[in-house]
Amino acid sequence: MYKKPTEEQIEYAVEEGWFREVAERGYDIFDFDGTGLLEINRIDDVYVGWGKNGTTEVDDNDCAVEAERSGFCKIIPVDELPENFDRRYFGWVDTPENRENIQKYCDKYMSK
Repeated sequence: MYKKPTEEQIEYAVEEGWFREVAERGYDIFDFDGTGLLEINRIDDVYVGWGKNGTTEVDDNDCAVEAERSGFCKIIPVDELPENFDRRYFGWVDTPENRENIQKYCDKYMSK
């Protein structure tokens, strides 16, 4: 379940170089392994990286659900991802370009 970052978590992430607005969310849009495929991921500096007080209770899926719920971005429903996509999970940003890039990735790297 998504939990809004605490002020301490936000401050730590800002010290680590994140913009405050992004640290306050605790997640952002990332390019998956330089593939051009865009997904929502938690910011580990917010949830994990600040020592003993970090938490792994918030995961990427929680952040993707919150991103859609809050209106930050739309997420592709898992059942709308290509059948041969090796990363069929909730979290892929729903734009025409990202859907096209996911299909191209599948056409290039996945067997049919």
